[in-house]
Formats: sequence, structure tokens, C-alpha cells
Amino acid sequence: MNSQDKTKTMKETLMRKKTLLTSLALVLILCSQVSIFHSESSQVSKDQKTFQYEVTVVLKLVQVYVTDKKGNPVIDLTKDDFILYDNGKPQTITDFEKHIAAQPLKTIEEKVEEKAKDTKPPPTPMPPTRMNRKFLLLLDLFQTDAAGIKRSKTAALHFIDTQLQPTDEVGVLSYTQNQGLVLNEYLTPNHQRAREAVEKIKSVPGRLYDPFEDEETEAEREFKKMRALQFTKDMTEFAKSLRYIPGIKHVILFSGGISRTMLYDRNAERDALGMAKTNPALREGYAEMSKELASSNTPVYTVNTLGTRRVLQKGGGMEELGDHSLKIISDLSGGEYFGDVTSYEAIAEKIQNVTSNYYVLGYTIDEKWDGKYHDIKVEVKRKGCEVFSQRGFFNPKPFTDFSEFEKKFHLMDLALSESPYFQEPLRFPLISLHCSNQEESNLVLISEIPIEKIKESMAGKNEMFTLVFNEENSVIESTRVEIDFNTIPQQTIHHYSILSLIPGDYTCHVVIRNLESGMGAVASSQARIPESLHSGLRIYPPLLLIPEKKASYLATQKASKEKSESEYSSLTGTYHFLSNRNSPLLNELEQGTSTLLGIVLCSVFNIQEPEVDLIANLKDLDSGETIPLTLSIISAKSKEEIDTLFIELLLPALQPGTYSLEITAKEISSNSSSKTHRNFIVK
Repeated sequence: MNSQDKTKTMKETLMRKKTLLTSLALVLILCSQVSIFHSESSQVSKDQKTFQYEVTVVLKLVQVYVTDKKGNPVIDLTKDDFILYDNGKPQTITDFEKHIAAQPLKTIEEKVEEKAKDTKPPPTPMPPTRMNRKFLLLLDLFQTDAAGIKRSKTAALHFIDTQLQPTDEVGVLSYTQNQGLVLNEYLTPNHQRAREAVEKIKSVPGRLYDPFEDEETEAEREFKKMRALQFTKDMTEFAKSLRYIPGIKHVILFSGGISRTMLYDRNAERDALGMAKTNPALREGYAEMSKELASSNTPVYTVNTLGTRRVLQKGGGMEELGDHSLKIISDLSGGEYFGDVTSYEAIAEKIQNVTSNYYVLGYTIDEKWDGKYHDIKVEVKRKGCEVFSQRGFFNPKPFTDFSEFEKKFHLMDLALSESPYFQEPLRFPLISLHCSNQEESNLVLISEIPIEKIKESMAGKNEMFTLVFNEENSVIESTRVEIDFNTIPQQTIHHYSILSLIPGDYTCHVVIRNLESGMGAVASSQARIPESLHSGLRIYPPLLLIPEKKASYLATQKASKEKSESEYSSLTGTYHFLSNRNSPLLNELEQGTSTLLGIVLCSVFNIQEPEVDLIANLKDLDSGETIPLTLSIISAKSKEEIDTLFIELLLPALQPGTYSLEITAKEISSNSSSKTHRNFIVK
């Protein structure tokens, strides 16, 4: 294959692999079907109502850092010391907050020693605010080598362990050659989760651009330029989405950068003065990306993962691989460049000193839904002060005007954030039930959708996503359907999906979003698929049912010829004895309920003529009391390796609280046993 053919092939490969957030890639490309079983359907006239965006008076908060001429934080200012301009007009500051670090944060060793000595319960964490510090740790695995990746992870973990304050939010992202920009952990106040996300990052490092490598073909160099350009495009779109997260978002980018010779093409024709012509697309991409980061209030602190390592130029001299490109990002975005990742302790302290002391200024404004930009300028009356504040903000805009990337980011904000920035969504319950020893149709998700509440705020057409994230926080299962709840007469619908997953831990979400307003509703649940069992006994989590409470079910499934028939089996095919006469218990049980029904699945392997007995106990999680329950088997059915038992449980009078139903299966002859449980709340 000649050089031109290779270049063409690489371009085609690059176009096929064009992604922004790998965690989001499946969301928009799925075809689905909707079906309802055991329910009476009737058509309701469609009343498509245009969503109205009204002008409202809102409080805008502006984050401000103030230092003296030496760079030391100024921490004794008052509200009267500040002047704030919005699009050149002075504003009345109505709200004022100080966020001042009380004392230097402790080292890891000091934290461990203090924890060992301290027997007191940990203090209640401070509630996060919309203007807490926000950090995004971005590991560029493409423009670095294996040693750089290792050092980046060490530096990122050190920052999490030693510099984060209790109210800080932190997110983790990575960039790879094949996957593009990957969201490993969304902004979260749970620092342990962010730490685990960094530890789980594993990827083959990219091959650094070496302009003096004889074995590298022109096609390979061209491919690396295209990947570098794609990086700028991905980051530009990501920066646009960050506009809608209030305050300053500090990005710490660990990268080797791209060489100066890639920005200023070594192989380009030279002008009359003998200077190489620039690579305009790449330079413009870097400038656009950096400016977009600045306008979204996202300063980038770039950390060179190659450190002091450089590539010797032929004929002498030194080629600085990524310094120039990384400096462009930090200079234009308002951040700072650090030249050696091995100095990560000093780098972390410097970033801490720059970001830990700030003020929040609040003023009221008539908010319009036009997406226009407000230029913000903050001055301090005291002489000798230098001010760094967010440069501005964008007005909200109608959801229908969102770009595809913004809609993806909006979806992830709904699904993953404990407190979404775009809105406070309606919450509804979701359970995940492991139901098979095989890897086919082994997980059932059931949610309870309050139709009446949905109709109140999300009238008209909606889209419903079922998203399953693995331990690396990547979407491994995704289904999207469009649905108009006005066509469903029931007040409550139980939506379900049957999935096939390999062993592991998963986070499952069902997200409903109005196609016109963007208003959303979210349900979440944790799932665990254990390794397959080859001998002994296994009991699966029970599907609990509230007697004589009618239910209607809504099923979604992928329309894919590649999936097996078993994946599309109905809920009744998985749970025999299920009908719409009894309603699933997902989260809350009414006080005074005296009887529960349940469908229990059980598998026995390599035991001749097994005899299985079931024992049920109810544990009060508030008091610790264990209550034995009377369990009766109403009916049973065997199919292949699964025994399905329809059971009845008699409940005592229960006080409001949280309970765990524990069911133990015991095989008499082999003395083997298996235990499962389901939690619920009595109200």
C-alpha cells in the first residue's frame, strides 16, 4: 500500500472513530420498540403544547479570586470593596460570600496518623454549594508514553488525596487515540469515587510525534496531525457544554502535548524568508479550543508528562516536544503551565494556593432564554490587588436549540449527577434483579413511572433511555425509545428491561426527558452479576409483589438482529406466575400491609435429587432486630436449570423504617445454602 493509500485509509478510520464522549456514544444510535402487556390501552388525543420560556428574575453568582502583587491571596475584603459590571453596566451586589481556606491541608501521612489516633466520629461534611470548587482531571493518554501515563495517575491521585476540600467536586476524564474523550467519573463530591476512576484508567499509550524518526511515514505523521486536530474539536465541544455549569471549572490536563514542528509544519513549503509555513488548521483549532475554555470559565493547568525528557534534534540542539502547545492552552484559558510532572507535589500545592481562597458575588438579573453571552468584569477598590474572575456566562437557551453534544452532556448530567446543574429532575424508583446463572438474559430492571407526575411537567413527546455503566463508568448497554405519556391511561406504569451482562458491578439508570423542554425524570440502581456457579446452590433476589394491586408493564428492547431471542423474553417468561393482578414492590410499602407475595428463582447444580427449603427473616435496619417470617410456597415450576417458586410471606405489624428481607435456600442432602435479600421502606 502506498503513502497516499495509507493516508486515505487512516482518514476513513478516523472518521469512523469520531467520538466525543465514549460513555455517550451508544445513546443516539439505537433503534427500539415499545410494547405493553397485561394492560388496557386506549388512545388519548395528542395535545402538543409549546413549552413557554418566560423572562424571570434570577440571582447570578460570580466567583472571584483576588491576590496582591506577589500572588498571595487577599482574604479580608468586604462586599463594598467590589465593583461588578455585566455587559459594561454596573450591578448592585446583593449577595456576598467568602470561601477562605482555614488552614493548609494535611499530607497523606498526617491524615493517616490523625485517623489512627482519632476515635471520635467524623464531622458532618459541609453541604456543597453551587459555588464550591470544581476540578476536572484530564489524562491525555494519546499524547504521552507509558511512563507519562503512570506519572499522570500518580500526580492525579496525589492531588485528590492531599488537596481536595470536603466541599470540592471532582471529575475524571481521559483521552485515547481510539475512543476520543472519555468521561470516567462525572463531577462528584465523592472523592473516593474519583480516586477509583483514576486507578481504573488503563490504555495503550499513543505514539508520540517524532519529526526526526526515519521509520515514520508521511501517512503516519498525517494521521497523528488529524488525531491532534480531533482532540481540539472534542475539547471545544466539551468546553461549550461546560458553559452551563456555574462558576469556575479548573481543568488539570496531564499531557505530553504536540511538538512545535506539528504546529509549524517542518515539511511545509518555506516562505521568502526561509520560514516554514504554519499548520493553520491545527493552530486555529488550538486557539479556538483555548478561547472556548476561557469563555466557559474553565482555566486549564497543563502538566507536561514528559518532564525534562526531550528529543535531540539532528545536528544538535533540543526539540521541546509539547511545551509550546500546552502553553497555548494554559495561557489562553487563564490557567498555568507546569513543565515537569515529576514535581507533582509542588504543582499540587501551587494549584491549591491559586484556587483555595475566593469570593462569591451575587446580583439579580432578568434572565432571558436566548443563549446570549454576558461579559463580566470585576474590579476591587483597594489598590495593589489583582482580580481573576469568571469572564462571563451564557443565558440559558431552549432545549430544542441544544447541539447534539450539549444534549449528550445534558443527558449525562441528569443520569450521573447527584445534584444536576441543568435542573432538579423528578426521581422515581428502580430495582435491578440478577435472575440467571448464564450470561444471557441475566439482569432484569424494573422501574415505577408515575405517569400523572410526568404529565404535569413533561407533556407531549418524551425520550426514555435505559443506560448501564460498568465499573469504568462507560456505557455498555443503552436503549432509547420515544414515548408520549398522554397516550397511556394508567396512573402508574412499570417499565422493564431484560439485559445480558458479563460478571461485574454495574450502575443502571432510566432517564426520561421531554423532547421539547428538556425536563427530566431519573431512576437509578446498583447491580452485581456474580461469576457463574458450576456446583451447589444459588438463590436469586426475589421479585416482591403487593397483593391485589393492579399493575401495567411497559417493555423496551433493542431492535437488533445480532441479539439472541432470549434477550427479548418477556417479564412473564423470566418470572412465571406474574400477572397484572399484583404490583411489584420497588421501594416503599404501606404501613399495615400484612401479606407479601414473591417470585423466587433458584438454581441447583450437580446435586442428585435435590431438596430445597426456604427460610425468611426480616431485619429492621434501624434497630438491628431480626424478625422470623412465615413463608409458604404457593406454586412451583421447573424449566431447564431454574426453579421458580411463587411464595407468600406473612408480615407482622411494622413500624415505619427501612427493612431487609433475607431469604435463605438450604439443600438438605448436601447441606449447601445460598442467601439473598431485598431492602424496602415502610411508610
